[in-house]
Amino acid sequence: MVLRFVVDTNVLFSVFKRDSGTRKIIYGHEFELELHSPLFAVSELKELKDVVIKKAKISEAQFYQILEELNERIFLWPIESYVEFIPIAEKITPDPDDVPFVALALKLNAYLWSNDKRLKETKEIKVLSTSEIIKMLEGAL
Repeated sequence: MVLRFVVDTNVLFSVFKRDSGTRKIIYGHEFELELHSPLFAVSELKELKDVVIKKAKISEAQFYQILEELNERIFLWPIESYVEFIPIAEKITPDPDDVPFVALALKLNAYLWSNDKRLKETKEIKVLSTSEIIKMLEGAL
């Protein structure tokens, strides 16, 4: 069974932390995960490079290595690919910053992987936190 997720930037941010649950899920091989994100999420990570390096306690070389690995594991979508879902996402999303992620989840009929509690209010898509995904995957073993 393939599990399809749209991954928000904050979740991607946590991949850089060596012992994070997010990293274990994304790098684990027990499950076939299909991961997607808007293309701009990578730009956001690059803009936050210094913060990521400091919080994750990694070198700049490690930052770029992990970023490259993420690019290999995650399908990145330009906004033109899901633009028709933006108006719907704008109506149902509590935070304008989350609109592209919700729109992509609508397009792909995918779970949205986010630790943002306010997104749970969005009834049109299923939003799962990292801890909920861990429980889901452990239940599948």
